[in-house]
Amino acid sequence: MKIKFILSFCVLLIFAILAGGSFEGDDIMVLLWIFGGIFICAIVGGTISFAIKSKNKKKRLKMIEKDEMENSDFDRSVSFGNDRCKFYFDASKKQVMIMRVMTEGINKQFINDFEFGSKELCRQRDPYFCIYDKKNRKLLTGSYEDMTPVICITDVASKDNNKDIEVKSSIEPKIASNLITISTSPNLTKAPIYTLIDESHGLLAIVRKGKVSSISNYVDSKILPNKIGNKSYVSDNGIGNYLFIADDFFNVLVIVTPSYFEKFCYSDIIEVSYEENGAELYSKSAMRTVGGAAVGGMLMGGAGTVVGGLSGSSKKTMEIKTMQVKILLRNTQRTSYVLDFNDSKRVLKTKESADSTMYKRYLQNANSARDILSVIIDKAKQKEISAMLQVEQKPVNIHSGVAEELAKLAQLKSDGILTEEEFNAQKKKLLNL
Repeated sequence: MKIKFILSFCVLLIFAILAGGSFEGDDIMVLLWIFGGIFICAIVGGTISFAIKSKNKKKRLKMIEKDEMENSDFDRSVSFGNDRCKFYFDASKKQVMIMRVMTEGINKQFINDFEFGSKELCRQRDPYFCIYDKKNRKLLTGSYEDMTPVICITDVASKDNNKDIEVKSSIEPKIASNLITISTSPNLTKAPIYTLIDESHGLLAIVRKGKVSSISNYVDSKILPNKIGNKSYVSDNGIGNYLFIADDFFNVLVIVTPSYFEKFCYSDIIEVSYEENGAELYSKSAMRTVGGAAVGGMLMGGAGTVVGGLSGSSKKTMEIKTMQVKILLRNTQRTSYVLDFNDSKRVLKTKESADSTMYKRYLQNANSARDILSVIIDKAKQKEISAMLQVEQKPVNIHSGVAEELAKLAQLKSDGILTEEEFNAQKKKLLNL
């Protein structure tokens, strides 16, 4: 159908050019005639394309309706999908039927031992899908670019390092989705990345292009049982090409990128900055903030006073090559991590309307990422101060408690809550040095 449309458009374009060439008049009038013909051809072509798509969609919907009426051998009371691909769940058979619909016909595939979890655990964006069976802990993923969908069943439980741990929380799993830019030429093309967040098991499963690319635990099995009840502490935010998953209970941040993921402890993030073309416009650390915001989040009453607009939003930069949020880490082996928000992968000339619009959108994304990281810095600092106050206020038994308190301080330092300087200062207080 696409080939027929392209050929029809080419024929209309040729006729427009020939008509312009046969026009008797000056060169300007000939050019106006040709460009006018091209403009009309574009409008006609767009109208034809829309009409064809609408007609095909109606045809597919009628095919689905007819199939549902004529076939009663499969329970279709629970379904999910669109006119291109539908999923039906038969609870009695414990099966899912995948029905691929094209104007040429219908193709059906059946998956055994798979049960419907909830609509929140079903995600679809043409041509990719991701569905989670929470009871049997299975992921159904795939794509349907052709008549026969490419399907993959993944046993999540078998890849869970915490599967033998007694889970004490009953938090519902969820699937987060984030659209990423996979191509900018000739047109902007986006595709979804799906991430299964199983908070009770401290597990993430990342799905790219219909295939599970990684399954990993972001929480150690030793501390996982500390989370109890059904209250969720995990938030997810899709920003640009990145998905930020933050667990405020275990103080862990996971950043899912188009090709991999990174995990950080809150206490390891000591500074966040924003740069354009290598020039720093904003910087926020545990003790100070520079550029478009108040100074000292802890002194000014928390993160809410710190989060503000980036200074770069008012800077009249003519050409923007890089827009980066840089994370400074408490790690000598890896001191920083950089997030790039210029998704266009080219120099943006902000005098041009299209580039200016893109720049504002990318800047907003960078601002949102900066806000999240700023809040995390404040959370880590508040936890650090709270831990220090507990050590200072707790009475110490000189005969038996010094060694115990020193051990606790050492553990806080090992966990990254106390720095070397803070550890030594508290140790001196305990030992009355």
